[in-house]
Amino acid sequence: MLIRIFVRYYNIIMIILLMPITIQAEEIEYITSNSSKSIVENIDRVFIQKPQKRSVLLTPKIKGKSRYSFSIQRDAYYLSKKHADSSDLFYLSQQIDSGLKFQSNKSKNIDIVISKNNSNLILSQSILSNINAGLLLKNKEKISFGVNLNKDFIITKNAFGNFGVEQAKDEYTVFNVKLVKLSNNENSEFYGNINHEFKSDHINFGISNTWFDIANQFDLTLGIHEQGKKVESEFYATFGDENMKFQIGFDQIKNNSDMNLFFNLKFENTLNKRNFGSNVIITSKKSIFSLKNLSLKSFRRKNLDILWKKYINYN
Repeated sequence: MLIRIFVRYYNIIMIILLMPITIQAEEIEYITSNSSKSIVENIDRVFIQKPQKRSVLLTPKIKGKSRYSFSIQRDAYYLSKKHADSSDLFYLSQQIDSGLKFQSNKSKNIDIVISKNNSNLILSQSILSNINAGLLLKNKEKISFGVNLNKDFIITKNAFGNFGVEQAKDEYTVFNVKLVKLSNNENSEFYGNINHEFKSDHINFGISNTWFDIANQFDLTLGIHEQGKKVESEFYATFGDENMKFQIGFDQIKNNSDMNLFFNLKFENTLNKRNFGSNVIITSKKSIFSLKNLSLKSFRRKNLDILWKKYINYN
């Protein structure tokens, strides 16, 4: 019975399926935060030049990557601009998770790490959106110069990695792999680091987990790493904001009465220059292996209000 019904209506079904169907999808204007003009100027330009557009998509860029976007409606935008109040517009704009993506990136970056007996300085330049090349200066037992090359890669919409090599004068080539993954609820992230010097007989590795906004006051990190065939644990709290962080905790933990107290000071982008980043770490630790974990904390939905205040300014 069902077969006879299908045969009877087969021709009609095929005609419907083969009919040309036109789907009108709204064209979206993408605006990223890496423009030389302000975000407000770019939004004004789009709505003035293309009055038929009902919305634009703002995609904040952080260190050459993006994740969440804002769909900003035309009427809501002009209403908030009229009253010079962008706070309501934040809640009226749709927040879209597009997953981690690379954006055009021509930035330079300087990284400085100062510890008890091991200091590094790396000056790097983005040569593609996800490839960086640079020069390094190491001071461990002796001063040596070298070069490094590394590549970022996206694993999933909330997982990210980096691998690269560095070569210092009169030293063996060092291979590095770093991974980080945000939890599904974005309340924590997991790290993994691997460091191997070719022609050596061991691999340094470390794993750790950070829980964000404990009591809305600090982040808490618990980790374990092996370096030089020596396994150590560490846990520490991180206080501060996007530009300056203070970390204090314990490492070299053997038992409750045998552990080492350490502190780190981190300064990020203190120069406040477009397309030039700076990261300075001062630590009391002897090893700098676990100091430069990747992080996706800034790519959380909870961080969007900070980005909004940074980019949407009517003054």
